[in-house]
Amino acid sequence: MFVVACPCGIGLAAPTALLVGSGLAAKHGILARGGGEAFQEMAQVDIVVFDKTGTLTEGGDPTVSDAEILSVNSPLEREIILGVAVSLESASSHPLGIAIRRFCESEGASPVDGSKFEETAGRGLKARFENQHCTAIIGNEAWIEEHGAVVDGAVDQQLKVWKAEAKSVVLLAIRNERESELKSFGVAAIFAVTDRLRSEAKSVLSCLRHEGIGVWMISGDNSQTAEAVAQAVGIPATNVIAGVLPHEKVAQ
Repeated sequence: MFVVACPCGIGLAAPTALLVGSGLAAKHGILARGGGEAFQEMAQVDIVVFDKTGTLTEGGDPTVSDAEILSVNSPLEREIILGVAVSLESASSHPLGIAIRRFCESEGASPVDGSKFEETAGRGLKARFENQHCTAIIGNEAWIEEHGAVVDGAVDQQLKVWKAEAKSVVLLAIRNERESELKSFGVAAIFAVTDRLRSEAKSVLSCLRHEGIGVWMISGDNSQTAEAVAQAVGIPATNVIAGVLPHEKVAQ
């Protein structure tokens, strides 16, 4: 009889399995934060929550697909309105802001000198433009409405059409302050930004569902756009959490 003993079989098997697993993950571009512990915890996961921008969508290079300048709400010329948008978004590194800045510059707009720039994460930006005697804000609908600008009529209908097409909407509102008479903000421009879905997103989510893992999506975007993106990748509308600020996502 020949007997071979090992002090601890798992002392050899577990490290080997983790090494092979991490190697295979690396070949597919996956870096597991936490090493072996991450693999062990993943075996117990029953729900995966995905962020929208940059996770289910490409995020790196969104583009402005549609834009409308509403000169009726501002005495400024089209080029100046787009220049104000360039200046505001120059203070932001958000993918949507970069897309709008590129679009305005492609339309021949140049930055307009501004001051007192303020940014609220997940909402938008605000600045004062002395030479144009105005204050301008740019961001999502919640940010615009927070400053008293009214979004209704044809503008509201157009935004609904864009959101139904899974496009993110950004609004620019301007308050004219000539002759020391402070007026309310008026929507001067609206933009629709398209962020392409990752080619593998739908198949990855399908695979997770096949394994019995629930899939959710969380986004700072409006609910209509978020649900349109979710539908495209196979996530039920009931599993979508929209309108969440960046610092609130972990708490959700």
